Amino acid sequence: MTTKNLIDIALGKQKADLVLKNANLVNVCSGEIYETDIAIARGLIVGLGKYTGIKEIDAQDKYAVPGLVDGHTHIEMSMLSVREFAKAVVPRGTTAVVADPHEIANVLGVEGIKALLAEARTTPLKVFCMAPSCVPSTDPALGLETSGAQIDHKEIKELLQLEGVIGLGEVMNFVGVIAKEEEVWQKIEVAKAFKATIDGHAPLLRGKELNAYVLSGVGSDHESVSYEEALEKLRLGMRVMVREGSAAKNLSEIAPLLKSVDTRNCMLVTDGDRTLRDLEEEGYLDFVLRRAIEEGVDPVKAVQTCTINTARWFKLDDRIGSISPGKCADVVLLKNLEKFEVETVIVDGKTDWAPHADNAYAYEYPQYGESIRIKRIKADDFAMTLEEAKKVRIIGLIEDELLTEEIIEEISGIDTVRDILKIGVVERHQHSGNIGVGFVKGFGLKSGAVASSIAHDSHNVVVIGTNEADMAFACNRLKEIGGGIVVCDGNEVKSELALPIAGLMSDKAFDYVAQKQRELEEAISEMGCKLQAPFITLSFLALPVIPKLKITDKGLVDVERREIVDVVV
Repeated sequence: MTTKNLIDIALGKQKADLVLKNANLVNVCSGEIYETDIAIARGLIVGLGKYTGIKEIDAQDKYAVPGLVDGHTHIEMSMLSVREFAKAVVPRGTTAVVADPHEIANVLGVEGIKALLAEARTTPLKVFCMAPSCVPSTDPALGLETSGAQIDHKEIKELLQLEGVIGLGEVMNFVGVIAKEEEVWQKIEVAKAFKATIDGHAPLLRGKELNAYVLSGVGSDHESVSYEEALEKLRLGMRVMVREGSAAKNLSEIAPLLKSVDTRNCMLVTDGDRTLRDLEEEGYLDFVLRRAIEEGVDPVKAVQTCTINTARWFKLDDRIGSISPGKCADVVLLKNLEKFEVETVIVDGKTDWAPHADNAYAYEYPQYGESIRIKRIKADDFAMTLEEAKKVRIIGLIEDELLTEEIIEEISGIDTVRDILKIGVVERHQHSGNIGVGFVKGFGLKSGAVASSIAHDSHNVVVIGTNEADMAFACNRLKEIGGGIVVCDGNEVKSELALPIAGLMSDKAFDYVAQKQRELEEAISEMGCKLQAPFITLSFLALPVIPKLKITDKGLVDVERREIVDVVV
């Protein structure tokens, strides 16, 4: 049905399918809150004013806001299938996400993206994808890491022609952009030819280098960690995405900006950084919105930053982002605006959108359950003999940040008293046998080891331990279960979660995965690790595009220098 056929309903000559009566509309177009009826027909908003409907809902004293839109997320980081992810976030008011599927793309390539999109179409959640620009995250010519796939500019062109793919995903290789490296520029030019949105990723980038990055056509960034950094990016015309997750918490530092500037070019996002425990107990994007209001951001502006602002940046505002005629009827009725207490979620005009509560898994992804391709690991594979105490480079964790620091200390090996542990990355895609080994400080383990096949963005096996034998045991058990997370102590599995979809996602229901995550967190806490989001923290230690030190299957990486460096100074 075309909108022409809805004109008589908009004129009030015919009844609407559904009318929300006397709602307090949070109008993100005008920045007002006022009482009105909201008329819905054939899944669209058809009018605001006084209407009658075949079905009517009394919304007196309720607040009506558009369905929330997460402008930057990675569904795979939830460890859930798309269907289970939708079941978790839609009831909390998030009805659309813009996902960069570079997690699954680094393992399964283009076919993994297509499978994710196919599954998304079976859910009530609107999933818009960005074509991943960095698969792998660094220029392959640098030889810093081994991924399971590579996506070049030709495949970007193929992806941008797929239904549901709307832009170029975060251009993490900002150094390559500034250095005018050919392949990254070809990807940008392909996106420009499609008039596609280009997202960025530029932690700590400032001054003339930031000017050059913006000049390339990259238009957004979600990596700001300070007021000053975010303001500089905003002044240069970038869309500033303010991230508040379980591991990376940037809102408190940047909230003053949201209270002092024109916020049309600002967005609230999760970056996929929400543990299932936090999602279950606190919420998803609704949590980020509440946090912004707690920080003193005006509630209407807060709603705008995760609805209309996001829709406009991604050129989706003709479909979503506001409650106005012609838009998809994605409406969230709230008991309380500031606390974002959800009473009813309407998706495409339906109140009965929830999928059937069955646990049968509908999709088989490529290489289902067979993506951990490693030899049997031995303790000696993590050996790094220091015949005497020597100065070494150590990855230093920074609380509530994905950034790390370079710590140089004199050690002779693992030292749990000083919280200096061994970290390794085992290549799991190409049977190469590559294993990078180094040291990390701040993780807190007093015994045992933890291994995970979630290791951004190439997703090799990352392992931290207090001894090499337990590290090897954890890796071998990980292979046996087809990928996931394993916590062990003294060759005993304390807790584990199998993730057979690319070693990233579960084929089980939300409740099962959430319970397993709680068990994992309890186990690792008992072994000494008190980090709020230990497994997310662990996963980012292998990402060689966020300063300062990271580790891959090729070794210790100085991110700023873009080179492998010796552990021993």
